Amino acid sequence: MLALLCDPQVDGSEIASLIARQPSMYARVLRVANSSYYGHPRSITTMERALLVLGRDALRGIAAATCFDRAMARSMKGTAIDMQAVARHSLTTAAAAEALATIARRPMASEAFIAGLLHNLGIAVQVHLDPRGIDAMIDANRNGAACGIRVLESNHAMVGHEECLAVVFEAWQMPDSLVAAAGHHHAPMNAPEPHRDLTALVNLGANLGLAIGRSYALEPAPIERHLPAMLWLGLTDEHLDAVAAQLPARVAELGSALFDA
Repeated sequence: MLALLCDPQVDGSEIASLIARQPSMYARVLRVANSSYYGHPRSITTMERALLVLGRDALRGIAAATCFDRAMARSMKGTAIDMQAVARHSLTTAAAAEALATIARRPMASEAFIAGLLHNLGIAVQVHLDPRGIDAMIDANRNGAACGIRVLESNHAMVGHEECLAVVFEAWQMPDSLVAAAGHHHAPMNAPEPHRDLTALVNLGANLGLAIGRSYALEPAPIERHLPAMLWLGLTDEHLDAVAAQLPARVAELGSALFDA
């Protein structure tokens, strides 16, 4: 279902129909749609109304977020990593990437939200494929060897989380833009040029998430802002600081509706 929700060619009525066939998702989507994050408290009672008021792209994002929450919940058992912390970092990345897109690439705002939300889903794959590698990376961070997740992976893991997710997305036949963002979000300027905008938005969104404390065991501290990504998008420190200032409240609004439902 996640692959369908992420496909920009799927129309709004089909998305609403998919959601309506799953009662638990239906209830969760309505709760998020009525949250203060979207500015329509207690006014949306059906998927048809949600589609009319919020639009197809927002509905896609909300439904993808509920699928993501389920996927993370299934990965929480028997792992040393706090997958809820990963989920909250991903949600923060999504909100930040969406906000940055409204400044620099407005038509990409919805896609930036979805790409940011899913950018670390590869960690859920790693947890199952390479639990010893995950444990070794966490131990290295705890012992003061913090040096960035990609270096940790090269030293301790069988495969990186970006590669894991890119392979999964290819298998799911996800849009090329999401595959690129999944595979290059730590090095956005290495993404294919047609998808560099989206990848750069995710990279900067993740940076802001870490900067406001939405971190997790494999990325416990913020990284340096990626200046080439900022230049590529035409963003300044002032833009990022403005988004960061509003981010905690925005994520609290969305997270309380999504994770506490």
